[in-house]
Amino acid sequence: MNLPIFVKIVSKFMEKGGYKVNRKWVIMGAVLVGIVLLALFIFFNQLRYPALPADIESTPKEAVQKLNESDQPLVEISKDNEATWYIMKNSEDVNKQIEELVSSKNWVYKEADGNSLFFDKDGDTLIVSTEMWTKKYRLVKVPAQF
Repeated sequence: MNLPIFVKIVSKFMEKGGYKVNRKWVIMGAVLVGIVLLALFIFFNQLRYPALPADIESTPKEAVQKLNESDQPLVEISKDNEATWYIMKNSEDVNKQIEELVSSKNWVYKEADGNSLFFDKDGDTLIVSTEMWTKKYRLVKVPAQF
């Protein structure tokens, strides 16, 4: 059913009930309903997650999907010459999971300070930073020297 026919049907219905409806109000109402439906569609499909940092190649939806499809606690979502980004679910043992990942490459955990974890290996220091991305997910940035 196209819009002009819909407008005629609604206008006739409203006139029979004693209401005199201006055609422009019916059209504006239909457009408003369309805009609301479009906004809801976009919200539930794209804008559910905040933007990722600029140097991450994945979209937010792809990053969460990779994590949900994996059985690993940390999942790589981007890698470049400077750093590797991981995503993980927020939990009580966030630092422990990161420590296990980094220790697997013979880095020794030194300390945690705020959102950073410090590791040592052969006189070098590795600083792994975490970022609360959403209430459920945390991003982890590991420098390339890892």
